[in-house]
Amino acid sequence: MNSTEQGRVTAPTAPPSSAPALESARPSGMRWTQLLRSSRPLRRLLAGGILAVLAVAGATALIVVQAHDSTLQRVKSELETLDLLLAETTSRSFQTVDLILASIVDQLAAEGVTTSAEYERSRSGYNTYEMLKAKATGVPQLDAITMIAADGRLINFSRYFPIPPVNVADRDYYGVLKNDPGGRSYLSTPVQNRGNGEWTVYLAHRVSGPSGEFVGLVLGAISLDYFQNLYESLQISQGSAISLWRRDGTLLARYPTLPLIGEKLPIKTFTEILRQSDSGVYETPAAIDGPARIVATRLLRDYPVVVNVTRTKGQALDDWHHQAWITIAAGILCELALIAFLWGLARQFGAYEAFTTALAERNQAIEARREAEARLNQSQKMETLGQLTGGIAHDFNNLLQAIGSALYLIEQKVPKDGARNVLATSVRLATEAVERGSALTQHLLAFSRRQHLEPRPVDVNALIAGMSGLLGRTLGGTVAVSTALQDDLWPALVDPTQLEMALLNLSVNARDAMPGGGSLCIATANLHAPAAGPKSPADAPPATGVPAPPGDLPPGDYVGVSVRDSGTGMDEEVAARAFEPFFTTKEIGRGTGLGLSMVHGLSVQSGGGVRLDSRPGLGTTVTIYLPRAEAPSSAPRKSDNADDVTAGTPDVQVLLVDDDVLVRQAVTALLLQAGLRVTEASDTAQALAVLASDAPIDLIISDIAMPGMNGFQLAASARARRPTLPVLLMSGYAEPLLNGAAPLVPGACVLSKPFKPEQLLAEIRALLP
Repeated sequence: MNSTEQGRVTAPTAPPSSAPALESARPSGMRWTQLLRSSRPLRRLLAGGILAVLAVAGATALIVVQAHDSTLQRVKSELETLDLLLAETTSRSFQTVDLILASIVDQLAAEGVTTSAEYERSRSGYNTYEMLKAKATGVPQLDAITMIAADGRLINFSRYFPIPPVNVADRDYYGVLKNDPGGRSYLSTPVQNRGNGEWTVYLAHRVSGPSGEFVGLVLGAISLDYFQNLYESLQISQGSAISLWRRDGTLLARYPTLPLIGEKLPIKTFTEILRQSDSGVYETPAAIDGPARIVATRLLRDYPVVVNVTRTKGQALDDWHHQAWITIAAGILCELALIAFLWGLARQFGAYEAFTTALAERNQAIEARREAEARLNQSQKMETLGQLTGGIAHDFNNLLQAIGSALYLIEQKVPKDGARNVLATSVRLATEAVERGSALTQHLLAFSRRQHLEPRPVDVNALIAGMSGLLGRTLGGTVAVSTALQDDLWPALVDPTQLEMALLNLSVNARDAMPGGGSLCIATANLHAPAAGPKSPADAPPATGVPAPPGDLPPGDYVGVSVRDSGTGMDEEVAARAFEPFFTTKEIGRGTGLGLSMVHGLSVQSGGGVRLDSRPGLGTTVTIYLPRAEAPSSAPRKSDNADDVTAGTPDVQVLLVDDDVLVRQAVTALLLQAGLRVTEASDTAQALAVLASDAPIDLIISDIAMPGMNGFQLAASARARRPTLPVLLMSGYAEPLLNGAAPLVPGACVLSKPFKPEQLLAEIRALLP
């Protein structure tokens, strides 16, 4: 907004026409004021007339409103009653089919059909076809009955024999009931017959063996035309409609007919109502056919099906409109006499009131504009602050990278003659300042960070052994730490850094649960999750005591890591919520409630699971189940020393790409000191020109956030030209890119700025063959 606009807002003036209007109104107003002051009867007459007008108007409005509410209530009651009857009729239609299917399943169980092979062999004959045909006869809504084998093939069909070679393994009911041993029945999404265009839904029953194994399905095809014809036969009033829905918003049937059968529509209103109750009445301003409607909705008791009975609001209020016009006309006639008597006075007072109202509205508009401008300025300020934060983080991290690299190079030249060396002390202090600056940028941008796992085969026993010193210092002398590690432990597929953090979180939680001291044991074991889950949740290998995997884990081999303490334990209510984010029983300042949720997230994201066993007074055991890695565990780096990292890498040519000259020069100095040869490029265009030439390049080191083509795109282009070329990407603030905007090419890695020289050289050594 410019200064001229602000001047108009902060210094308003009355419109030119306002003063003449006030002057013209003033003489009549003053005369009537004098009359009212001098004439007591006039004052009484005026007061009585106003009260009479208000009374007539109020009575008229009250009658109209009551008639409106009464009409709506009557219509809603009628719709709700009809909806209840239709819901019961529809439910009985589904129940009839349900009972037929259940009888077939019960008959199979009674005859001892326990396997899919027996099911297919015993039910593929003509006699079964006749039985199915007989059961479907006389049930108008039941279009067909089908028997389906465990692999999805049709066994028998009530419509004709022999059956065609059809497989329904791709249908929704097959996928749901096959993987749900406890599932009884399932109502499918509607399917349209390609031949005659009729719509059908399928009510499917699962056939299970004695131990819950999947034997097959019995399927009832329910014709939606049955419900369409049923609703049409009711001869509902004009403007009314009856519709049948799946609970997810898929339209199954409707009268009057609409070409929307089988479509999943964004119907939010009745789904919201049905979350609170099985039925309800509501008004919608725009129904699926356009006009506003009053809707009575009801969910069937045993099926995910909703019956709606509706009437357009205009049709529902048609009688009320006639009554309202008659009532209003009578009220108007009564008021006209009073208004005529008070007309002269009312006109003058009306003019003055209009002027006063207009002035007040103008002042309100001015104030509203000021508030809107203030909100806009605040919004723009916050948006700008967010943009500046990202930009500052990127530039600040680049500056920290250049400073840190320079300090490292200076440190290499400082004589190692003890702590009193002033230059060495200064370099150390400056390096600590760089690290604190890096932590500051991370705190500023914490809201946009995401956990990036780097799973690889890990020797969990070695990892736990390497943490012994850290655990001892963290837990203190009052907690006795012991281990029970299986000797031939499989390698686990997990991010080792995140696993260390998870074990540290669990150990700290255990320490807090033992304020007076106690014992903590970390155990490992090779475990197997069978297809049907463990026979007993309490089963555990006797050597380590690691609990068996829970039944919901996918079948396979797992490495179990348990942390067991002798603390206070948890009751059932607390244990049930232990993995909820931000749930904690600690006092304020002692915990965030994220420790166990982070452990749960790591285990699940790694492809495993987690289990908690706890009782009050008996301690707590938390077990992480990690998938077994096929490859052997990777050995940790022996040293982060620059000499060790770059040993054996002579004549390595590095292409360094960064648009920040300070970072480029600092990293070049590091690489040159490490004995590497460097070719610099200030942008991706120069880098691609180098790659297009015959120049020998052994490694690309590139920044991510650069003008034009970013680092991810450069890596993809480079790998297209040279498929085996290693790529190391540097990130000053590239989280928006890392969060899905550009995938990381295989064989590349990302190093966040500011990084230590040792980290850079270690990553180079890891990437080079």
